[in-house]
Amino acid sequence: MRTQPQIDRIKKSFSDPYLVNNFISQDEIDHLINLFENDNGEGADPNQKKVYKNTGPVTLDIHKYFSDPVVDAIINRIKTQIGDFDITTGFFFFTNYPHIIHNDDLFELPNNVYKAITIPLRLDSDEEITEYSNLCFFDQHYFHGPSKFFKDSKDIPTYYNKCIYEYDKIDGLVETPISKEVYEKYFTHLKPQWLEGLSLHSMFEWKPGSCMIFDSLRLHCASDFRKHGIKSKLGLSIFTKTK
Repeated sequence: MRTQPQIDRIKKSFSDPYLVNNFISQDEIDHLINLFENDNGEGADPNQKKVYKNTGPVTLDIHKYFSDPVVDAIINRIKTQIGDFDITTGFFFFTNYPHIIHNDDLFELPNNVYKAITIPLRLDSDEEITEYSNLCFFDQHYFHGPSKFFKDSKDIPTYYNKCIYEYDKIDGLVETPISKEVYEKYFTHLKPQWLEGLSLHSMFEWKPGSCMIFDSLRLHCASDFRKHGIKSKLGLSIFTKTK
């Protein structure tokens, strides 16, 4: 667990999540999709090949693409938004199931963990998409490692993250529950008790080409995109620490 001085230092960089529309062009979107789709792992470090997670998503580390001019340009564009940083982790992710409540921490627990960046690239549907899904942010934070949150559950299979079944170490818990209407609209992929103590801060449309920037330790999750006829999503996530 982090110490209180470490937590206090991290909190100094906190800010509200925000959205930048049209952050990357359609040509850049197409280029990034091609990098992911055409990557066959040849000549790559074993840690930089596609990973087919036991919970469903497929990820691909972007470190080997840092010399790619499009990737390099996007990283520099992010720096104009949040200042200089080091990348701790970056990967493409493909998923056919909406992400559950989690944070984007590191097991090393550095005291300079910083912002997370999500760039949507593609939504897959058999029908015309008339309503986008959302990335939903809560007011609460968790400071003690990469975690997924399943209040009052047990033995839930996960990959990489810790499972948190008791919420006593979450920062900023509230007593007012999330309304039934909000639950039915956005969170039907979650058990209601997993949301207990949490409050919804904001949400942004998961629209290809946009960029969502938020504190890595803020709890967040996807909305249930299946309600909009969306079968799967492809995006790019980058996680940072301050220099």
